[in-house]
Amino acid sequence: MELDFLQEYFIKPIMNPEIQGYNLINTSIYILLLVISCIGIYFLLRKKINFDEEFFLSLTPYILFGVSARVIMHQIEAGLISIEFITKTANPFEIGFWFFTPGIWIATFTLTCAGLIFSGAYKKINYKIFALFGIIFALPLIFFNFIQFNNWTAFIATSILIAAVSFATIKFVQKFTNYDIMGEKLNQLIVFGQAIDGIASAVAIEFFNFSEQHVVSGMVMNIHPALFAIIKIVLAVLICWSLDEYFKEEITKAKMPGKTIELKNKVEFVKIIIAILGFATGLASLFKLGLI
Repeated sequence: MELDFLQEYFIKPIMNPEIQGYNLINTSIYILLLVISCIGIYFLLRKKINFDEEFFLSLTPYILFGVSARVIMHQIEAGLISIEFITKTANPFEIGFWFFTPGIWIATFTLTCAGLIFSGAYKKINYKIFALFGIIFALPLIFFNFIQFNNWTAFIATSILIAAVSFATIKFVQKFTNYDIMGEKLNQLIVFGQAIDGIASAVAIEFFNFSEQHVVSGMVMNIHPALFAIIKIVLAVLICWSLDEYFKEEITKAKMPGKTIELKNKVEFVKIIIAILGFATGLASLFKLGLI
């Protein structure tokens, strides 16, 4: 029974291209594992790391590592390239597993943990060493994908559109509402990350016949791809506002300097997770546009 369950909801979506990659069961399990992992990371590192924009920027090489590896597997799946020792598989003892969801994100998480240890996070993290450790692993994969690009126009044009929409959204919120969204740099990263995800996915589906594998996203995309991008950006702004309001209310209640630092770190950790999710899924879609 357990083997049938794994076969139906986890192995088939990986191995059978005719089956949607994500379903309600495996999506729920992946989200649960993500939440558990995030909680564990927070409690392990909350007293050693400030979860601010500097920490997020030092994380970007690890995000790009995961994205680049996943895009390489996309090329193999699409028959664009062939690498003898990398094939799509659900067997974790074969290297191909680690280039595909969930394997690639397990590998990225493991690499990030190794980078944190190497950079001395158990005492006090050295951001430059942490970032450099990730760059060493990410750069070869990034360059490999760039070499394969056939459509730099789509990649660059979509990148410009993302930057313009993100900038316009932030300026609009800042000017026409009472919310000081620019007061926190992580807010801008959240909006930018979700804009990458929403716009790159919408462009890929609307103009280049891509398909959406995620269950909920797919339902929105079926209405119209542009709606998906709008919802992502609006939700990003609302999440930033909600977290900032929560922080203000809790600080007013606490009235303790130590509590303020702890609460700020907690809120910023949540913001970093949201920004990572946007960048990770969005950059994968953006990179794929360059391969068309």
